Amino acid sequence: MSLDKLKVDREGGSLGKKDSACYFCNDLFEMGKLQNHLRQCGSILEQCPLRCGAWIQRKHKDGHVKECPQMEKARNSSSPSHARLSDPAPPVLPPSNHTWTPKSIPLEECVTYLEKEVAGIKLTLTETTGLRDVHATELENLRTKLILVEERSQHFLSTLVSLRAAVDDEAERAANWAAQFKHDLANVQLALQELQSQQLTTVMRLESTVSSLVHEQNERELLEQALTQHDNRIRAVGKLEEVIEYIKQTVEEERERNAESRAALEAELMEARRSSEQLVNLAALRMQLETSAVAERPELDRVAVLEVANAETRAEAAENSARMDTISRDLRALTKSYHKIRGEIVDFQARINSTSPDLGSDDGHFIWRIDNFTSRMKEAKEKDAVLTSPHFRTSKYGYTLKAEVNLNGIGKWKGRHITSTVRLVAGPYDPLLEWPCELNINIVLKDQPANRSQAMDIVKSLQLKRKSSSKRHDYDEPSDERTKSTENLDMNVIQMKRQYIFIPHTSLDKFEYIKNDVMFLEFIVNQ
Repeated sequence: MSLDKLKVDREGGSLGKKDSACYFCNDLFEMGKLQNHLRQCGSILEQCPLRCGAWIQRKHKDGHVKECPQMEKARNSSSPSHARLSDPAPPVLPPSNHTWTPKSIPLEECVTYLEKEVAGIKLTLTETTGLRDVHATELENLRTKLILVEERSQHFLSTLVSLRAAVDDEAERAANWAAQFKHDLANVQLALQELQSQQLTTVMRLESTVSSLVHEQNERELLEQALTQHDNRIRAVGKLEEVIEYIKQTVEEERERNAESRAALEAELMEARRSSEQLVNLAALRMQLETSAVAERPELDRVAVLEVANAETRAEAAENSARMDTISRDLRALTKSYHKIRGEIVDFQARINSTSPDLGSDDGHFIWRIDNFTSRMKEAKEKDAVLTSPHFRTSKYGYTLKAEVNLNGIGKWKGRHITSTVRLVAGPYDPLLEWPCELNINIVLKDQPANRSQAMDIVKSLQLKRKSSSKRHDYDEPSDERTKSTENLDMNVIQMKRQYIFIPHTSLDKFEYIKNDVMFLEFIVNQ
């Protein structure tokens, strides 16, 4: 590769516009200007033109020539007569009136002058020859250097090409590493985010676990208290069950006695009726005997005997009637006390379970779910069973209520209607409430269609009144005069005064009031 080609490649930008340092002075030049600088660089070493054997920098060449030992030898070898003079000195003449008079010059002086001129010319030729040799040496050195430069340039170009390939490979690797690094960084960021979310979730779980542990500890304490209370209640319920069992046995025994007494009384009534018929016959016979008293005198004794027997029969019938009235009163009193004890038992069981959140409400709105409607209706028809709801309140600290339902009805509505009512019961906040109280309550039989917007609910209203707070659950204790005045009234009138609501059985089949053997009753207190 020639120097001009290398220059063209460098100027063409194949190697790029980069600064290069001079080999001699170490100054930085662009690739196109380095060759021009090498022609004029003063730091290049050159051989002494006088052949003294020294190598001098180009910028110090002139100074070296003046001080070169070869120059001193040349000056010493030449005689003084051969010294070059600029002009031969003219002879000194005495002054005259003319400025200059020509005079002939001697031949020796001319020969001496010419010898000096020839010595100067030889010296000049020697210097020129030395310079030519130096230039030839410089050219040879330059050619050698150019060959070295070309070889180095080729090596540099090959190195540059390989370096560029290596740089491209490294750039590609760096790009791949950068892409891989970005991918790994994204994965690390995702993993970090996931780890942070897991840490946050773990912290939240720990907090929830701690709170649940605290809540569980509190619940455990409350549960222990509740268990203690429940044990006490179980004991009380056990005692109450014993009392109930005793009452049931007593009631069954009393029923058996009443049945036996009723059978005996019925037999005695039959005998009394027969005796009454006999008395009627005896009265008729007496009238006949009185008409025929004279003719039949011996039969008067029989009439007297019959009258005595009739009086005894009347006395016995009166005694049996009085005994039957006493038994009937005792039976009514026992039945009344039985129902009272049963209601108190139901209230006591509801009060035991009043702490359960599924058994009532404290906002004046209560929905009562009645399961197993068919079996409960059968029980109501066979045993006149009354369903009692859990207790609920008109507000959080308001009046305490309970609902009662007779699925088979009562009184003259028995077998044809569902009757229901709401009663005020003794509550824990009664001393803080206003008395007497009067409440308006809506009782709703809920329809259960698939589309709730098509529901046809049955709504009934009743007025609930109570004079004062007491331990009696149903209503205020009536006075003795009122009891005496209402004791012989029809039970239907008493039930009407207690303000029941009535829903006919025929209405239950019109819509889905009974679905999956479940009925819902809703109670809404309007204060």
